[in-house]
Amino acid sequence: MSVATSLALALVRVPPDAARPSPEQFRRALDDDRRALGLPPGDPDNELIVTGPERVMIGAHRFDEYTVWER
Repeated sequence: MSVATSLALALVRVPPDAARPSPEQFRRALDDDRRALGLPPGDPDNELIVTGPERVMIGAHRFDEYTVWER
């Protein structure tokens, strides 16, 4: 894996048609992933890459899902 590859990746799910999460919410999701993986904290100056929203169904529940990582 190259040095430029992010080790943390987060999926952020919100109710359908809800407002897009803020950059701070995306960073918190990445920080949570890092802690779960035992990784050191990320650099807050790294650029966030966000895709979505994608409509997903989990059981009988719909969500708008965003995928976020750092560059």
